[in-house]
Amino acid sequence: MWYVIQTQTGGEEKLVELIEKMIPKEHYEECFCMNRECVKKTENGYQILKRPLFPAYIFVVTDHPERLFIELKRVPKLTKLLSDQEDTFYNVSEEEEIFLKNVQNEEHVVRRSLVQVDQEGTIVKAEGAVGVYLKNIVRQRLRKRYVCVEQEFLGEKRKIYLGIKLESDKEVE
Repeated sequence: MWYVIQTQTGGEEKLVELIEKMIPKEHYEECFCMNRECVKKTENGYQILKRPLFPAYIFVVTDHPERLFIELKRVPKLTKLLSDQEDTFYNVSEEEEIFLKNVQNEEHVVRRSLVQVDQEGTIVKAEGAVGVYLKNIVRQRLRKRYVCVEQEFLGEKRKIYLGIKLESDKEVE
């Protein structure tokens, strides 16, 4: 099952490295931070950047959350396996896991989706993650090259930002 570990915003990648270095692999299958592609407009086009999809959260796949929790106490960073007051660990629900698997690639990156817009600037067709969740879009910013979809995550509706690209976009290194 997938579980969520909360950390400090900006420290997601460092925490993943620490866990991989300090906790024996027998306690978990995989530990990762999900990133999304976004862009910064430059004079020559769009520069692709990666940002956390869920700032301050990393994911761990394990069948032994209790053992992992004990091992996490050894990691010298502020971490918290999300749980309720009775120490029952929050796992990602089956629907949430399906959503996460649908939007990311094997490197846990949500790539920008190619979109087509009509003359009013409304997205009418999209590939990738945006294509799968086109009906969930609550906001679109074509100029900034992102959309916001509303999706249930960790028991509440959240706004999740996904990058987009148009056919005419010119990418720079």
